[in-house]
Amino acid sequence: SFYNFYEKNQMILFLILFSHNNLIDDVTIREMYQEATRNEETCETLYELLKNDSSRNLSSSRLAFYGATLTLMANFSKNPVKKMMYGKQADYILDQSVIMDPKNFDARTLRILFNAKAPSILSNNSELKEDLYVFDQLKKDSTNFAKYNKWIISIINDVQTDLVP
Repeated sequence: SFYNFYEKNQMILFLILFSHNNLIDDVTIREMYQEATRNEETCETLYELLKNDSSRNLSSSRLAFYGATLTLMANFSKNPVKKMMYGKQADYILDQSVIMDPKNFDARTLRILFNAKAPSILSNNSELKEDLYVFDQLKKDSTNFAKYNKWIISIINDVQTDLVP
């Protein structure tokens, strides 16, 4: 249909525009990440953008989204070796994003999702408990959440509910 054709070409245009000049902003990254949780093509596009983003190592949020996108790449992959490779990379990068800025909302929430949903061989329960504690503190301090933050907060609240025995 026309909508599918438009949507696919829109993503290609987006990739062309942003992959060469790092003009992608954090709001766009958040929106793409939310879509990438449901759409493999968007996930691959976001992965390529963040993999090639020279500012990634300067921003805890961008680094966290790169790690979270690696997690999604693992989820979408059919290859068990690639799943493990993406998962290990995601774990390391998410840890680095928290080390870079321990009070970064994106770093903490995305690492919570990783540790709550990753296979036990990759997840870290002590990190999860620490992140949930910090998340609760960050949530109290912030009164003006963006749509993305409301979305991620609802997911983290579900994770907390699932973890209660």
